[in-house]
Amino acid sequence: MKDINLITLFTKDSSLSSSEVAALSAKKQSLVTVKRQLSQLKKEGYLVQSGAGRSIKYNLSKKGILLKPFNINEYLDLSPDERLQNNNFQFDVLEPPFISLFTDSELSMLENATKRYRLNAKNSTQEVHKKELMRFIIEFSWKSSKIEGNTYDLISTERLILYGEKSQKNTEFETQMILNQKNALEFIIKNMEIWTNPKISSLEMLHSYVGDKLGIAKNLRKTLVGITGTNYRPLESEFQIRDALQLLFKYISSTENIYEKALLCVLGVSYIQPFIDGNKRTSRLLSNAILLSENYAPLSYRSVDEREYKEACLVFYEQNSLEPFKKIFIDQYIFSANNYNIANL
Repeated sequence: MKDINLITLFTKDSSLSSSEVAALSAKKQSLVTVKRQLSQLKKEGYLVQSGAGRSIKYNLSKKGILLKPFNINEYLDLSPDERLQNNNFQFDVLEPPFISLFTDSELSMLENATKRYRLNAKNSTQEVHKKELMRFIIEFSWKSSKIEGNTYDLISTERLILYGEKSQKNTEFETQMILNQKNALEFIIKNMEIWTNPKISSLEMLHSYVGDKLGIAKNLRKTLVGITGTNYRPLESEFQIRDALQLLFKYISSTENIYEKALLCVLGVSYIQPFIDGNKRTSRLLSNAILLSENYAPLSYRSVDEREYKEACLVFYEQNSLEPFKKIFIDQYIFSANNYNIANL
């Protein structure tokens, strides 16, 4: 087994000494080296220390739970059964006192992108905004569906949405999936006032568009679901699902940082898997609804690598680290802010 970052050995509730960490490490390292690494992680705010002398123990801080540094390639080189998983994320970690999910430099990049996005809108007409909005709808509907395995190409998606021309190379299921994404976005835009503080009812409304005519059951699931390629198992009961969603939306309503709202929404809903199917599509839509409602750039994910997207989600499922997906979020936000002129709808 290859070595992975020592911090991945910690779970939310674990309390480990340096010797215990050394023993658990896949690549055997000297105790001196392990102590030095743990000290650095503590200094950076990922770990908290308790006890003294030989009784010193380390625990993950809130920052450590959500933002632990990650070597994603090294981690995913291991099979699902080899990976040391921490797939019991508790959403109460999002309760006060809050931590910043973005560094100052990351926030600066995001804010600069938002300023460019809004400035472009001031120098454009409503007619331009209308055309740009349709371009965004087409590109989002295509890529959001492609992430889920849809084989429609972008040109065929454009023909379908603009002219109603169905691709002869694709299935009716794939065609409907594309149209559902488009219809859901249009529903969001027509009802902008309800997305500032999303609720379970608004999530269910969005999901009903995602699953329309695809045979996907509506409302929160009451049965178990599994995810291919991981030992992570989502919450089992409707009660647990509802409770987790309420905690997630409570955080989203509490924080004033729109980027944090959107990031936690897209990952949190995917993690909870509240529906039988269509969870990631619904999460991307709801995240964009939050951004659009506050005049921020929505993410089309047009330039994202689908494999990287899925791997970043998997790391959050198994290790509860936002870091890999946060990098995708920042890159895609800057891409969208630079490429779409749809502010001030």
